Amino acid sequence: MAIENPGLVQAIEAMFGLIRPRVIDLRRLGATDFSAENPSLDIKPGATMKVLVNSVAGASEYNEETNNYLTGGSTSLATLTAMHFLQGYDVKGVDIDNGVPGNVSRLTQLFSMRAAAGIGIAASGVAASALTGVTASTGVTLPASPDHTGYDGLYGQVDAQNKINGQGAVLAITGTELGKIKAAYHAKGIHIGGAKDIAEELGFADCVAIPGATGRIWVIPPLALGFIGRVPTIIADYESAGSDTDPETGLAIGIVVANAQANNKKIVNADLWFGCAVLSANAAASTAGIIKVGTDAG
Repeated sequence: MAIENPGLVQAIEAMFGLIRPRVIDLRRLGATDFSAENPSLDIKPGATMKVLVNSVAGASEYNEETNNYLTGGSTSLATLTAMHFLQGYDVKGVDIDNGVPGNVSRLTQLFSMRAAAGIGIAASGVAASALTGVTASTGVTLPASPDHTGYDGLYGQVDAQNKINGQGAVLAITGTELGKIKAAYHAKGIHIGGAKDIAEELGFADCVAIPGATGRIWVIPPLALGFIGRVPTIIADYESAGSDTDPETGLAIGIVVANAQANNKKIVNADLWFGCAVLSANAAASTAGIIKVGTDAG
């Protein structure tokens, strides 16, 4: 059920506009599965959910005689633990049913901007935590402070270990590594403007900076990373409750309006269940999955 209060509807549109860039960044890293339809799931903090994870261990050319087309891959159920994000914002003093510009502007300040920032930080934190947990590679490494030749050779290292991981792969990098890469290429007179320039220079499909992750660089092949978002089932009675979906990213967020009479407040809650699933390559980087680039011992 969608929210129908005119002022709040416009504020929700503003919220999606503010959070959209971060969701688009995450979508560049992997697939997304967002939905507001969740009638049979009572999702609470710490809840787990079974999701399909496709793990392709290898690939071979199709042979009609042996019918080997499906060999080397498996589809299984995996348990995904998602974070429950629920944050309330006091909108006392504005009318959620009033759609005039001044009122909506105030409502955007009290709710939209803060909700978008909170959800964006939470979603980025989920991605950062998932990437931090990927197995550190001993098969694909870089010196602690490489020059541009070390970065130039990264794709070749990945390809030598397992060709599947390099084809169509994107990079996730920390802010620190972004600075190192720019400095290494600047020393050779090559200008690197940002993350997308890095992808082009190193031979990967894309590159996204991920704040808060512990590591350096992650090589992410297609289908090795995925994000899931759900709107928790609304059970209690509220003044107004429902969900809305961003038409551009598909992200759905639950919206609940409640009166906190004891504190003389009107609260608008943003409600979201968000998780991330990863397929990690082994330390040698010889199996399919995300490669967390390690550091040379020497």
